[in-house]
Amino acid sequence: MEIEFDPLTALTATGVAGYVAIIADCVACDDLGFSNGQIRSTALVAAALIGILVAANLLVRRPGGAE
Repeated sequence: MEIEFDPLTALTATGVAGYVAIIADCVACDDLGFSNGQIRSTALVAAALIGILVAANLLVRRPGGAE
């Protein structure tokens, strides 16, 4: 089964993710009282962990194997 790339779905997912990030930043700054430095540090750590997990998933997956 071949996976087809749908540009509209990718664009929509990117837009929604950006909107959620903006709302999360506003809530963290205004309602929870976190500073911009604290938010930046946490975001960098989270992005690094997500990147490592995605890379590990791509490296472990064998071509032609069952998914």
